[in-house]
Amino acid sequence: MDDMYLTRTFINPRRRGAVTFLGNPQKIHAAVMQAFPLTPATDAANGPRVLWRLDSEDHRRPVLWIVSPDKPDLHHVTDFYGWPESDRSFETKDYLPLLNRLALGQRYVFRVTINPVKAQHPGPEAKETRAKVRGRVVPLVGANNQIAWFAERAHQWGFELLPGSVPMPETDHPEDTPSPFAVEIRDRKRLRFWRSDSAEKPVTLQTVTLEGLMRVTDPQLLRQALTHGVGRARGYGCGLISLAAPR
Repeated sequence: MDDMYLTRTFINPRRRGAVTFLGNPQKIHAAVMQAFPLTPATDAANGPRVLWRLDSEDHRRPVLWIVSPDKPDLHHVTDFYGWPESDRSFETKDYLPLLNRLALGQRYVFRVTINPVKAQHPGPEAKETRAKVRGRVVPLVGANNQIAWFAERAHQWGFELLPGSVPMPETDHPEDTPSPFAVEIRDRKRLRFWRSDSAEKPVTLQTVTLEGLMRVTDPQLLRQALTHGVGRARGYGCGLISLAAPR
């Protein structure tokens, strides 16, 4: 791997048009892609790709994170939606030291936004008629289901979730059994946006942001996950896993 970079910029929601920008993953995706002089890879099969995530827990200054094989120039974003007069309107750091440091058994605090879904298979009527009907993809609901979806796939991404117990969001049923993992739901969003002006119908995207503790089980697979992304909707702000030292 030649180069990888991690970039951070803050969005100012008081700027004109910023709220619309923050609520439209298609607009953010386009702005991120415009940050590179050459069109970056968007297919993980072609090597490391551009990933991004919007963390909006602090509504006063949401954070846009980008992982990329080239350094981005985000002046077109900060000029309109950020703090252009700041000494550091956006910051880019070399990501390779972290990637090269990964080792079996290490523990990290992770954060990721995911789009957990399941296939809704055709009913018995379709089977009886042998109709070749493809199952609809529908979002998973409930904190336990969403965390379990991520935990079941963690091994293929080179890590495992650590056991623990944290309170579930108030939106879940109070009788639900807490998740067995040290994972917390930090944010949930249901976004509805248009892919283009000529699109016939809008895109509806349900996302969940998880934060918790993990242990490295395969450093190479984890490097792949950190630079290629995980799960669906990676072009719309999902799949970027960030790591930090345990607190």
